[in-house]
Amino acid sequence: MATQNSHLTQQILKIALDVPLDREFDYLNNGFKVKIGHRVVVPFAGRQLVGVVLDIADVSDMPINKLKSVIHVFDDVVLDSSTYQLLKFCAGYYHYPIGQTLISTLPLRLRQIKPAVSRKTFDYTLVKNPDSEQVAKRQVVLQRVLQAFSQHHHLTETQLATISSGWRKAIAQLKEWGCVSVREVVAVKPSMPASPESPELNPEQMVAIQAILDTAGTFKPWLLYGVTGSGKTEVYIQLLQTILAKPNAQVLVLVPEINLTPQLEARFRSRLSQYPLVTLHSNLSESERLQHWLAAKYGAAKIVIGTRLSVFTPMPYLSLIVIDEEHDGSYKQQDGMRYHARDVAVMRAKQLHIPIVMGSATPSLETWYNVSQALKKQVYGLLTLTQRAVSNAVLPKIFCVDTAKSPVENGLSPLLIQAIQNRLQRGEQSLLFLNRRGYAPVLHCNACQWTSACSRCSAKLVVHLSQRRLKCHHCGHEQKIPLQCPSCGNADLYPVGQATQRLVQTLEQRFPQARIARVDRDSMRQKSALTELLTQVHMGEIDILVGTQMLAKGHDFPNLTLVGVIDTDAALYSPDFRASERLFSQLMQVSGRAGRGDKAGEVLIQTSFPQHDLFYALRAHDYVAYANTLLAERQSMQFPPTNYFALLKAEANDYALVQNFLNDAIHLAQEMPQSITIYGPVRPQMERLKGLERGHLLLQSKTRQALQNLLKVWIPQLRLLKLSNKLRWALDIDPQEF
Repeated sequence: MATQNSHLTQQILKIALDVPLDREFDYLNNGFKVKIGHRVVVPFAGRQLVGVVLDIADVSDMPINKLKSVIHVFDDVVLDSSTYQLLKFCAGYYHYPIGQTLISTLPLRLRQIKPAVSRKTFDYTLVKNPDSEQVAKRQVVLQRVLQAFSQHHHLTETQLATISSGWRKAIAQLKEWGCVSVREVVAVKPSMPASPESPELNPEQMVAIQAILDTAGTFKPWLLYGVTGSGKTEVYIQLLQTILAKPNAQVLVLVPEINLTPQLEARFRSRLSQYPLVTLHSNLSESERLQHWLAAKYGAAKIVIGTRLSVFTPMPYLSLIVIDEEHDGSYKQQDGMRYHARDVAVMRAKQLHIPIVMGSATPSLETWYNVSQALKKQVYGLLTLTQRAVSNAVLPKIFCVDTAKSPVENGLSPLLIQAIQNRLQRGEQSLLFLNRRGYAPVLHCNACQWTSACSRCSAKLVVHLSQRRLKCHHCGHEQKIPLQCPSCGNADLYPVGQATQRLVQTLEQRFPQARIARVDRDSMRQKSALTELLTQVHMGEIDILVGTQMLAKGHDFPNLTLVGVIDTDAALYSPDFRASERLFSQLMQVSGRAGRGDKAGEVLIQTSFPQHDLFYALRAHDYVAYANTLLAERQSMQFPPTNYFALLKAEANDYALVQNFLNDAIHLAQEMPQSITIYGPVRPQMERLKGLERGHLLLQSKTRQALQNLLKVWIPQLRLLKLSNKLRWALDIDPQEF
C-alpha cells in the first residue's frame, strides 16, 4: 500500500467502493488534500457513494476526460496499511470484491455520506500563566482551575468537572488569553474500581502464561485447551496484565456471541481497571460503536472485547489476540463475505508477528488437527489445563437416562424430576438445556396428519402459544394459530414435541414453589435482560434455569449443581458431517456449567441411544479420544480438516434456473486443468428458504493451494455467465454448514 501524499489537481485517486465489482475505481482529485485511507464521496451510477482512497497515481487506464471528480473528502483516515493488507488477503482468499470487503468492516456512520458525528472530549494544557492583574479575586472558579493546573499541568474534562460546574467559562477565558492549549482525545468509558488481588494460579496456569509471554513479539498460535472451569479466563487476565504493562500495547479479545460479552467485560474491567477497555458488538448504538472503534483506532483503548467483526478493528499497537471459545460456530459469517474470524485472526497475528491464544474446552477439529500437525511443523503450540481452578471443584459426573427404560412425560423423565426436587430441597440451582425456543416444534392434526409447514421454507412453523402465533425461525414468517385444521377442518390440533416455553409450563405445574427463568432469544430481547437475569442467578433468586445454547458456555454459576439435557438425539444422525462434533462440544460446554463451585455437579442426559460412542467419550470427559476418532473418520472420507471444501450456493424463484447455472459452472470447471473433485448440483436439506429454491455445488481438494488456483480463474468466469445476473449466488470457502 503506497504512502505518498500529494496535492496536485489532476491526481488520480484509486478508490474502493461498496459495489459488487472486484476492482478499484479511478477519480480525479480536483484539488483536495488527500491521504491514502481517507474517506471520500464520489459520484457512481447516478448516485453518491462513500469510498476509501487506496492509492494515489499519476496515470489511469481510463482517458482523463472520462474520469469523474471526487465530490468531497472527509478529514478522517479510516484505513491503515496493516488493516488494508489483512482486508486484501481476505478479499482474495474468500473471493469477495475488495470494496465491499473494506466498507463492510467500517462502523455504519463511516459508511454514510453525512459527516460521522461522535462524542468529542478534550484535555487542556497550561502553556503560560496569566497576568495576575487579569485574574480578579472574584473569579473564584478561574483561581481553582489555575491551582489545579499548578498541580497537574494537564487537565481532562472529567477532572475539571470535579472543580466546578462553571469550568468551561474559566477555560474559555484562559483560551482567549492564550494561556492553554487544547487537544481532542477519544473518550473511553472509565473502568470500575479494581477488585481484590489476583487469585493464586495453579502450576498449569503459570506454565501456560509463561510459555505465551516467551513468544511475545513473534507469531505463535497457541491452543489453550482446558476443561470447563479450569480458569482459562484467569490466564487471559494475568497474561494481559503483563502485556499491557509495556508502553503502547493493545490486546484484542474475541468472543463468539453478544451474551458472553457483559460477563467477560465485567471481569476484565474489575481486574484490569487501569487499562481503558471498549466493546464492539451489535447491541451497541451506532454512536457507541463509532466511539469505541475510534478509541481502538487511535490507541486510546488498550483492550477491545468484541464479536467476529471486531477482528478487522484497526489497532496500531496490537500485541496479542485472544479468541475465547475458539470452536464456536458463531465465528463464521454466513452472508456477505463468508469469513471465519478465527482464521482471519490467525492471519492477522501472522502479518503482525504477534502471538495468538485460542481457548476452548472442546477445540474445533481444524485447530486440533493443526496442533497435531505442529509436532512436525512446530507451528501451533498446545497448553493444557486439566483441573478446575476452584480448589474443591471437580468435573461433574455425567449420566445418560435411557428414555426407552425411563419414559419421559412432557419432556421430563422420573430420574430428572427427582434430581430437580433434590436440588430444590438443598437450596441448589438446576439448569435444563433444550436448544429449541417456542412452545412446540410443530402443530399437528391427528385426523389427516397435517402439520404446520412454512409456505416460504422447507421447515415447520413453531408454536408460540403465549402469543397464539405460528412462527418460522428461518424466514420470520408468522401467522395466527388456526382454530381448526386447514386441511380437513378438524378442531383438535395438538402441539407436538418440546420447546423452552412448554418446558417452563411443565416445570411450573410440577414445582409450583420454584423460581423458574427462561433464557432464549424470545425472552432476552431487551438490551439488559440477560445481564439482569444472570445477576438474579448469582444472587440466588432463581432455582431452575431453562435455556437454549445462550446458556451453554461461558457462564459461571457456583451454586448450580444439576444440568439436565432434554433432547439431543436428532443431532446424532444428522446428514451434516459436523453435527456430531458440534453436539459433543455443546453437551460438554453445557455440562461444564455444573459443579463449578465447591459443590459436586451432576449431568443427566435423556437419550434413546445411551450406548452411542459420543456419550461414552462425554461420560469420561475424554475430548482427546473423541476428537482423534473424528479426525480419523474425516481423513478416511477425505473431509475437512484433512481436505478442503468450497461451496457454491445458488437460489432463485425457479429451481430450473439454479440447476442450469450450477451445470454451467460445472462445465466451466471441467474445462480447466485441475485436480478438484466436484459434487452436485444437489438440493440442501433446507431446499426452499425465504421463498427461494436452493441448490449447492461442492468442490473438494486435497490441498488449499489447488482449490484457490481453480477459484481464481473460475469465479471471474462465473460472473460472466448469462444466468449469473438472474439469480443469487455466493461462494463459501471452508463452509461450516451444509
